[in-house]
Amino acid sequence: MTEQTILDMCCGSRMFWFDKNDQRAVFSDIRSEQHVLCDGRSLVIAPDLIADFRALPFSDAIFPVVVFDPPHLERVGPNGWQGKKYGKLNRDTWRDDLRAGFAEAFRVLRPHGVLIFKWNETQIPVSQVLELTNEKPAVWQRTGKADKTHWISFVKNSPIAAQSGDVSLLQYATSRIIELESLLLVEVPETVWPSEVAMVFSQVENAGDLPAHHQRRLQHHINRMWLEKMPVTSIIAAAKSLASAMEKYA
Repeated sequence: MTEQTILDMCCGSRMFWFDKNDQRAVFSDIRSEQHVLCDGRSLVIAPDLIADFRALPFSDAIFPVVVFDPPHLERVGPNGWQGKKYGKLNRDTWRDDLRAGFAEAFRVLRPHGVLIFKWNETQIPVSQVLELTNEKPAVWQRTGKADKTHWISFVKNSPIAAQSGDVSLLQYATSRIIELESLLLVEVPETVWPSEVAMVFSQVENAGDLPAHHQRRLQHHINRMWLEKMPVTSIIAAAKSLASAMEKYA
């Protein structure tokens, strides 16, 4: 089986993919729907995974390549073909949404990995969008009508690039492990959880086989994601990953 090494965070109808079924890619989108456009063409949005790009259900630093092509329109009619084809930004929150998207893209990207970002500045200048991340672009190419489409590549800095020597590497690795374990293995007392938590918990294979203290932790994380209004499918996917990780701890 081909290793999946590319994440497309907002795949839409996979318009610019050479192979729309590329086995190296995980195609993710918050939408799954079909439409007939005004010219009679069929538009199919069928991601491998339903997920919100602001809260991706993946571990840190696992993809060498990430593609981020978010909606670029904030002014579009509720039934317009452009909204169906490209999606729509929230006028009030688009800055926060894209800022969170950039943060998630770089979180799941490996050190020295490449983020390919696409933007069309028909309504919003690309300069305003690039202000939403502190990362510095590496390659920039303009295409399309009036050069309004921007293809921008970033290379993620290594978090240990400024450190030197085996001791510094070991100290960094140790502190990172402690940080991740403290997040994963938070202490959780006996709690009566909402029915939504039980519903998701029941769909996680082998969750009931975990030790009681891990079951409480898993339910805690499910409840936190539910309160953050993540899509149910994303919560289930993340819960399965957490359960798998918890199995490695006594």
